[in-house]
Amino acid sequence: MKFRNKNILVIGMARSGIAAAHVLKELGANVTVNDIKPYEEVKKEADCLRKAGIVTVTGGHPLKVLENKDFIVVSPGVPMDIPLLEEAKKRSISIYSEIEIGYRLTQGKIIAVTGTNGKTTTTTLAEEILKNSGIEAVAAGNIGIPLIQVAKKVSSDGYLVVEVSSFQLQGIEKFKPRISIILNITKDHLDRHKTFENYAAAKARIFENQDYDDYTILNEDDALVRSFASKTRGKTVFFSRKKQLDYGVFVKNNVIVVKDFNSIYPVCRVEEIGIKGNHNLENVLACVAIGWLCGVNFNTMAETLKDFRGVEHRLEYVDTIGRVKFINDSKGTNPEAAMKAIEAVDEPIVLIAGGKDKGSDFDEFVKAFENKVRAMIVLGETAEKLVQTAKALGFRHVVKVKSIEEAVEKGFQLAKPGWCVLLSPACASWDMFKSFEERGNVFKESVKSLRRKNNVS
Repeated sequence: MKFRNKNILVIGMARSGIAAAHVLKELGANVTVNDIKPYEEVKKEADCLRKAGIVTVTGGHPLKVLENKDFIVVSPGVPMDIPLLEEAKKRSISIYSEIEIGYRLTQGKIIAVTGTNGKTTTTTLAEEILKNSGIEAVAAGNIGIPLIQVAKKVSSDGYLVVEVSSFQLQGIEKFKPRISIILNITKDHLDRHKTFENYAAAKARIFENQDYDDYTILNEDDALVRSFASKTRGKTVFFSRKKQLDYGVFVKNNVIVVKDFNSIYPVCRVEEIGIKGNHNLENVLACVAIGWLCGVNFNTMAETLKDFRGVEHRLEYVDTIGRVKFINDSKGTNPEAAMKAIEAVDEPIVLIAGGKDKGSDFDEFVKAFENKVRAMIVLGETAEKLVQTAKALGFRHVVKVKSIEEAVEKGFQLAKPGWCVLLSPACASWDMFKSFEERGNVFKESVKSLRRKNNVS
């Protein structure tokens, strides 16, 4: 794809849109960036773009921005069915996600990771495994570093480990990973995709351009993900936490092993890995499969698995105050993720939940409390929905609050010594925060403030 003198529209003035605009401008394109937010809300970003010679249009999506455009680059936060994009389709203007453009710019080999939960942990750990074995590797994508920003910085011998979301996969055309991974698929983002079938189909696009020289790593324990083996043209490699496989990565006698057609190779014992919980064990198994396919020595791999302590905002230990533990799992942005966090915590829990409603059903979430979650503190857009769901299922210990700061104070009051206050919201953050990272940071600051007030060990 040639970019010089092309007229390109970028929609969305967030991280990936800004990165795409700057890179395309450097490549000689005439770039316009459009955002629905008013100028006052994106002043800093808009002024920076204008200084670089990039046209900005804010405060709506006027059809005039489509005039003479060769193609459009869409940020993942922008729905594909907004009127502007529907009109672009009528005018036969091609629409791409930023990862599609990044893919076309890179010489590096792509390892693409998707799934409802575990993407960031898997992407980060896979990068660590490769780097620690001396292989050139850079993590990018939905993890926070746009692919387009680092695409040209990786050599043909190196790997770009790319976290990709269903939103990004909606806008691909030729995106072709050397290795694709689907960790799991459960109901999420139904407000955007409308149906679970649409959501799953978007995830499956990760391997649609792969051929027999490529690899598709799938979770044997997830029936839907397992079924994709018949749809990919790539060589399928399974991982399993629950079964022993004829070929792939699994757990045998509490040891993570790799089995090819002739031999079985031990990697390390399950209790030796640095991140805890069954969901993280699945992420580790997927990473072992990646390392195996990339030729990483198993001893080197084992050392990384033992040293890796996880990613910020994912079951992140914050502090213990008055024998009450505080854990930040702000990345628990859907019920399934929050259920896994509850499972991974050993202590009785006071749970902080709630946020933007993505169309999720919370019945199974509340049923997962059993005797482990002793109280739930709710806030945000879904607060009343959570209250009503809990009430209908007989869970009465629910308190509504208006802020994370208030939730932390109330959680400390409700918790007994030896308990845990867990932020795992089961919802997105966008009703009250710009991102799950901001939500997690506010939680951690609130815990720090609580410690200062109480001055207890």
